[in-house]
Order: sequence, then structure tokens, then C-alpha cells
Amino acid sequence: MSDRIPVLLVDDDPDLRAVTASYLEREADRIAVETALDAAAGLDVLADREVECVVSDYEMPGTDGLEFLATVRERYPELPFILFTGRGSEEVASEAISAGVTDYLQKRGGTERYERLANRIVEAVEKRRAERDAERAIGQFRAVAEGASDAILSIDTDSVIRFANPAVESVFGYEPSELEGEPLTTLMPERHREDHREAVDRYLASGERGVDWSDVRFNALHRDGREIPVSVSYGEFSADGERQFVGVIRDDSERDRHRAFIEHAGDVVAVLSSEWRFRYLSPSCESVTGHAPSDLIGERSLDYVHPHDREAVKAAFGDVRAGGDPPTAEYRFETADGEYRWLESVGSDRIETDGVEGYVVTTRDVSARKERERTLARLREWTRELNYTRTTDEAAQLAVEAVDDLIDAGLSGIHLRTEDGDRLEPAALGESVPSMFETQPAYDRDEPPGTRAALAWDAFEGEESVVIDELSSYESLDEASPAESLVLRPIGGHGLFVVSAPEPHVFSDTDVLVAEILSGHLEAALDRIERESRVERLHGATRTLVRAESREEIAERAVEAATDVLGFSIVTVRVHDEAAGGLVPSAVSPEAEELLPDRETFTPDGGSLNWGAFEAGETRMYDDIRAADALDADTALRSLLIVPIGEYGTIAIGETEPGVFDGVDEYLAGILATAAETAFQAEARTRRLAERTAELEHQNDRLEEFAGVVSHDLRNPLEVARGRTELAREECDSEHLTAVERAHDRMTALIDDLLTLAREGDPVTDAEPVDLGRVVGSCWRTVDTRGATLRNEAEGTVVADEGRLKQLLENLIRNSVEHGSTGSEGRSPSSNQAPPGDSRTESGDAVEHGGGDVTVTVGTLPDGFYVSDDGPGIDPARREAVFDAGHSTSQSGTGFGLRIVEQVADAHGWSVRAVESEAGGARFEVTGVESAN
Repeated sequence: MSDRIPVLLVDDDPDLRAVTASYLEREADRIAVETALDAAAGLDVLADREVECVVSDYEMPGTDGLEFLATVRERYPELPFILFTGRGSEEVASEAISAGVTDYLQKRGGTERYERLANRIVEAVEKRRAERDAERAIGQFRAVAEGASDAILSIDTDSVIRFANPAVESVFGYEPSELEGEPLTTLMPERHREDHREAVDRYLASGERGVDWSDVRFNALHRDGREIPVSVSYGEFSADGERQFVGVIRDDSERDRHRAFIEHAGDVVAVLSSEWRFRYLSPSCESVTGHAPSDLIGERSLDYVHPHDREAVKAAFGDVRAGGDPPTAEYRFETADGEYRWLESVGSDRIETDGVEGYVVTTRDVSARKERERTLARLREWTRELNYTRTTDEAAQLAVEAVDDLIDAGLSGIHLRTEDGDRLEPAALGESVPSMFETQPAYDRDEPPGTRAALAWDAFEGEESVVIDELSSYESLDEASPAESLVLRPIGGHGLFVVSAPEPHVFSDTDVLVAEILSGHLEAALDRIERESRVERLHGATRTLVRAESREEIAERAVEAATDVLGFSIVTVRVHDEAAGGLVPSAVSPEAEELLPDRETFTPDGGSLNWGAFEAGETRMYDDIRAADALDADTALRSLLIVPIGEYGTIAIGETEPGVFDGVDEYLAGILATAAETAFQAEARTRRLAERTAELEHQNDRLEEFAGVVSHDLRNPLEVARGRTELAREECDSEHLTAVERAHDRMTALIDDLLTLAREGDPVTDAEPVDLGRVVGSCWRTVDTRGATLRNEAEGTVVADEGRLKQLLENLIRNSVEHGSTGSEGRSPSSNQAPPGDSRTESGDAVEHGGGDVTVTVGTLPDGFYVSDDGPGIDPARREAVFDAGHSTSQSGTGFGLRIVEQVADAHGWSVRAVESEAGGARFEVTGVESAN
């Protein structure tokens, strides 16, 4: 077989895939890597090309590494499969083991991880090749054993071989022609030859058989001079009157080897009768169960099976069929000391030879595997509880209790790094620690080599578990310790997981794996607790942030939150200033002010990382700005995190160490930026509202001034004109005086509507429940309806200013009465007319303003009310224009009536529109009205 090792590497990250392939081929020139971007592509490669090992990532889109492993195991059960996981992948290790993974490694660490991966690949492939060679040899042997015939020889009375079948070559090494004509003693060792001749002569003389011809056993002589055990069955026949003898010779070498294998095998080989009684047990029975084989022969096997498992065993072995799958059962078996041990038995077909009827069963001890499965099951329960811890102390104590339960390591403890980073202090300790240690173990960073502290810090700053089976003989430790077995596992950047016991060589590979998985979940729990604590404190800070009253105060509070709550040191908030043409610093932390040079503005063409993140609208994180061609590359700043504040600016966070920030920092900075953006938006709205309020107040002042002028400076001359007109009528009777009086009335209406417009624009602040139907009736009695008909279908109570609601309804009713005549030539909005009973109208007034044949309907809408009539309606092209101030086609109308309606609706926050009524007339709908019901 070629020494080349074809490997399939599956990883969705193209850069990492290329780097891993290059390193593997460089670390071991035997390795040839074929890559695939996902599980589907990997299966295609396995189908088309020879692959001796699969290396797969775990977190991939679509089918993940464990699902890919399951598919590979279905199609290629024996193919080595290594899971190459990212940080925190220990949480899937138990599932990977259950799914049959060959090995798994973490991606964390330097280039040495590729050396480890290459070594694991070579080891896995060489092991599989050896297993395959062994399987092939066994298969070949079986094929020969099943296809070969026994050697058959015939001899005459002189013991000369007269015939040999082809099988003699496989038994004795001779071609059949080489034996024919040779004496039978050719196949016998020297010591047996004389006995054979005497036995033949005695039989020929007396017919007396000295042995049982059906089964004669002795050592025969092979052509190469070695002796081989054989069994022979003899027979006698006559050919052409000549007495001859035939012998069927079976080579017993294989049987002896098989017996030796059974006698020395670790698994127990047993023969059970149909009544479940032991007929044979191999010697390994005693090492597995504690029972000597002779003690169990004749015993009923089911009596030793745990009562809860007997039915399952009987079901498994109750129907064994030739050619079917061999029955298999796992059960608890009572040992010689009365304890129970888990066994797994695989049965063959039923046998019926030598008077024995029953099964051949091969049994192995699976107690360790069952214990491992139980441990992993309990481990999953403990890790689930870790997910619900709320404090660091709670998580640490739970982890110590878990390791004591799962591994029985009473000297264990969780040591967390202090805030200054120079000490590992105990956060939780096992129950036995106080009695074994004079003082609670804590580890200072500056302790000299050879101390327990130095050993602890070396493990904390490493990436792999440190496993020591016998601490007292460990060369790197000079300080005495109550512990002998030790496992040290870093908990990310939080601290160190110490698992220890006072006896040496206590921890198995499974125990180490459990400690690693548990520490991984503890790290995730501590990350979550820290993140939740920071988020909670950050939310408190953001509440003060959104209450800031100026952009400068928002920026300052954002810097305070980033430094005091999130623990960042170098923080700058820049605000986008259009006048300055870029991002201008608005607030800076003291350390940033000390370390970084003054730069007033980052402009689009300045090449700053800040502007790049702001313009792209995305968060950008740099492990080392010296590799990013940054403006501050020549300063002490190394790590940099830039988060845009929407359209308002950026928050830039830095540290003097490279690679400081992670996903949690990015997440929390994003929350802070979102809060700052909300605060900036609120400040902008408040500022615009203040500006608008000031503008409206100024407009209202001007309008109020205008209303005062209209009320005082126009009414007085108008009243003088009215009085002069009355005096003139007393002196003479002229038709021109009537026209003058009509003009005076129109001027009065214009003044009234102008005053109404000036005073109805203020928002409604004293709304209260108003009975809509009652107000409609009141308005109908107030307006000069000229004999028109009202259909009051309004129901319910609305929230409104009753006086202004009346103004709106009176204007709409008056509009319908004045313009609803079916004989009208056109329709346009008008305003108040002469008081009821005024007879001073023109002859054409009934045509222009309607008459008694109009019906006005007031009804309720789901969110408001409407006023409609059955008059000629409004031209669709003019329905929006009717609400414009001054829009009127009536000679007597002011054009302000419907404008006042719209203004009253706006003051309430309502909407009004003109549409066609069911009768073809005009219909005005007021919506957005709050119901008091």
C-alpha cells in the first residue's frame, strides 16, 4: 500500500481552509489534502475519490459537523473522522463521542495546533490500516477454511499410498502425485512409524483394532519436517479383490489455535443450552465475573441476570435465525462478590452438535462504557444548571459540586483572576480542601518557578489542559502539595479550574474530558454573567443618556458610560458636523486625551478609520491598528473598536494592548451607540419642536395682532357706515341704499370669519365627552335652515371642545342648506349669512343658496361622523379646493366657512374630507375622532 495519506478537509471558511491544508501538507509530507466548503461537497469527494481520513469543522451553514459525521458513519463506518472545532466546542464533545468521532481538536492556539492535527491524522490512518490488514487476513483464512476439503488418502495392505486428493497439499505440503506410491509412514514422525506397522500387521492377522477408527489423533509430519496435529477417521474397502484402507485426515492445527485463542481471550466465550444453562465457559469468565467457569457449568444463566433485565435478554435471544443479524443484549450480571456488572453479549446461530443444543455467546465487560455514558448524561444535567446561574459565585460553586460528583475529586476548586490581573483567588472550593490545606490556596503571579503558584499561572496562560498523574515526582514543582493527581484547565480569561485528588494516577481520559467540557461550559456561563451584569449597568447609564439636553452633554455621558460602566479606557465620541465637513470630537476620556494627539476633524478624504466606519454605517474592530495603516499607528494605541452612532457620528474605543476586544465588547458598544443615537434623535426632535413652537408663537402673536386690528379698526368705520346709511334712508328712498346695506352685511360676515380663523387654530386642550346627537340638534336650531329637513342619525359620545365642535357642525349644516338646492347652478363654500328673519335677499337668492327642498343628514362613522345632503354635490375636481381660505363662488359667501371647519378638525387632531353622498349630493366626513364610549 502506498505511504500517501489522502485527507478530506471540510470547512466553510476559505482562508482557514487554505491555511489548514498548507500546514498539514507541510507538517507531514505523506498527507495530501483535498478540500470542500461544506458537508454536501465533502460527500461528493468521498464518493469520487479515495479518502483515508476526514477533518471537519463543527460550525458550518446548513449541515454542521456532527450531522456530517452521522452521514459519514452511515456510509463509511470505519473511516477515521476528526472534528476540528473552534473555541468553546467542548460543549459538543459528548455528542461527538456518542456519534463515533475518531478524535477532536480545538482550533485555538498557534501553529502547533496543526502539528497536533497532522499527528492525529497519521495515527488514526495507520491504526485503521492495521485493522484493515488484520480483517483481510482473517477473511482470507476463513475463505480457505470454509472452501477446503479434508485430505483423503487410500493405502494398500503394505501401507503404500495409492491415492491422494488435492487437499493433501494444504495439509501436508505435497502435491498428490508426490505422495502416490510412497509409504504412509512418509507422513509420520519417526517415533510413530514402527507402532503404525505393528498395528497394521496385527489387524491383518487378527482383525483386531487397537484404536477407535472414527477418531484417531496424532501428530503427522509435514513435508517441511514439522509436526502437525491431525485427526483421522479410517475405513476399509476392497478394490479389484484387493484390500485397501481409506483415511480422511483433518488438520487440527487451526482448531488448536482457535482453542488457544478462546482460552486466552479477554472476552468470555460461552455455550448455552436451549434451557439457558451454561455448557461451556472460557477461562476469562473468572476475570470478568469473578466466577470460576467450573462454578457456573450447569447453572441457569438467567438466574445471574438482574431481574429488571431478564425479559430484554430473553427477547433478544428468543428468536435466532440463520443468516439474520446476531442477537445482542446489554444487561447487568451478578458477580461472585454479589455486585452487578454491565455486560454485552452477542450470540451466534443455534448449534446442535455433540448432543449440545443452544447458543454460542461472546460476552464482554461494558461497565466502563456504561459508566462513561452515565457520567456524560449527568454532565449534561450539570451543564444545563450552569446555564441558569446568575452570579459568578453561584456558577463557580456549581462547577465544583459537579466535578466532585462526576469525578469524585474533593480537592478541586475554581480560582478566578482578580481585577488587577495579578492573582488567582478561590471563588469556590471542594469540601475536602479546608482540611487538606492550612490556608485557602491562592496564587500570585510573581511567585518563583517551582511553586504551586507558578504552575497554576503557567496553566492559566496556556491553552491546553495540564494533566499530572503523580505530583510528588513532577520535576517542575518543588513545593509540597496534599494533591497527587492533578488536572489544570484554563477557564478562558476568567481563571483556572483545578481538579485534584490526594491519590496518584486517579484520573482517566474520560475524567480529563469531563473536566474540559465542564470548564468550557463554566467559561460560557461566566461570559454570560459578566455580559448580563455589564448590560444591566449599561441600561442604567443609557437612561441618563437619553435625558441629556444637548449634543455635548450626550457625548459626555456616552464617554462616561463607556469608561465607568463598560470598563474601556481610551474613548472618543465624534459628532458629524456639516459645517466643519466631517467628524468633530465632542467628548474624550482623560486617558484618550493624554495618549492621542489633537485632531479636530476627520474628513472624507483624510483616510481615517473613523470616517470609513461612519460612511459604511458598520462596526469595525481592529486587533492591531499598526497593521491597518491607521492615523494613530505611531501612538501607543493598538486595539480599536469603532461603532457608528447612526447619522450622528461615532464612538471610538481603544486599548494599548493588541487583540483586546471580542464579540461581547462589540455587542455592548453597539448597545451604547444605539442609546446615543436615540438620545441624539430625541435632542434633535426637541430642538426642532422648540424652534417650531417659537415660530408658531410668533405667528399667533402676529395673527392676534391682525385680529385686533380687524376687530377695532374695521368694525368702528363699518358701524359709522351703517349709521350713515340709516340716516340717508330717512332723507331719501334710493335703491342704492339697499345694495349698500347688503355690502355692510357681507363686510360684517368677513370680519366675523376672520376673527374665527384667527382664534380657532390653537390646539384643543380642554376636550371632554360630548353627546353628538344633542349637539347636532342644538346646531340645527341655531342655523337659518330656511325650512330644510334634518335627519339626525348621530349617536354616541365623542371627546371634543363642545363650543368648537358646534362651530364645525354649524358651518357644515349652513353649507348644505345654502348650497344644497337641487336647482343650484354650482356649489362653493360660504360662511355665515344674515341673521334668521332677515328679509333682505336678492330675487335670485333661492336659486344660488338652495331652498326648502334639501335634506341634511348627520350620521356616525366608526371613527367619527359625517354631514351630507341630497343637493347637486361638488365637482370632484374641486373637492380639495373647497377647504382653501377665500375659495367661494357665492356672491354673499366669504370663502372661509369650510376653512374654519378644517381648522377646527386640525385643532382636535381630526381629518375632514369632501366626498359624494349616497343621494349624489355633498358629504363631509370627519374621522380620527376619539369615542368616549
